Amino acid sequence: MRKFAVLLSYSGTKYCGWQKQSKLGTDGALSIQQVFETEVRGIIGEETKVIGSGRTDSGVHALGQTVHFKVEGTKWTSEILKRGLNSRLPLSIRVLAAKEVALDFHAQKSATQKQYSYYFQQGPCALPHLVPYSWWIQKRLDLGALNRALEMLKGEHDFKPFQASGSKMGGTTVRKILDGQATFEPLSFPGGAAFANHDFGLVRIRLVGTGFLKQMVRGIAGTLLQIGESRRKAESIQEIFKSKDRSKVGPTAPARALWLERVWYPEVYDLRW
Repeated sequence: MRKFAVLLSYSGTKYCGWQKQSKLGTDGALSIQQVFETEVRGIIGEETKVIGSGRTDSGVHALGQTVHFKVEGTKWTSEILKRGLNSRLPLSIRVLAAKEVALDFHAQKSATQKQYSYYFQQGPCALPHLVPYSWWIQKRLDLGALNRALEMLKGEHDFKPFQASGSKMGGTTVRKILDGQATFEPLSFPGGAAFANHDFGLVRIRLVGTGFLKQMVRGIAGTLLQIGESRRKAESIQEIFKSKDRSKVGPTAPARALWLERVWYPEVYDLRW
């Protein structure tokens, strides 16, 4: 028995999220896990289960989703699996790297922290090629206010108000945010210089934490949007934590602008891609 870890990047636009469903998602969409697992089994010729570092919702993208699966055969190498999978998978799902890992490695349970980023598109109009991957906001967002609010989000808090309405109860809703930052990212592709002259760019909300609740980042992003547009004060974050009232949180931001970018593991697993 051997185990492989794989670093995945995918565009979540046409999928019903990472998690395999008992039935097809909206409009007959498949899950990313289902598509990937089918191609793994097709290559190795064995039944195996693919486990991801965590779920991403319908429409959410990934630059650094980590998954693992077991293989009985001895002929497989990381490079063969990587090439084989990329030859079979749709272009919306790519294997960036593959590596054999210890049998006790678990993509979800071994993870120590994760990084998500939410991208607000800024400029006089929405750029069509960025629409599936960001949320266009015409008003210039106040980075100072955003970063003050992010400072208040850091640390260990009960993030229950920020999770999706109707989420299943069970377990603690306390989570720890290790880092958070709002930055303006100039566009470099395509024609970055031309876009810069017309005030186009992306405001990136980066969050690093030990774990996240369902739609927690999207709830935070919707709240931060109101802060960035000066419709509420940065201090409202503290009020939300004190009240634990879901109604005080901003609107849940669209899934299409959310990216799972990185997952960290203990050094013992040597997962430095």
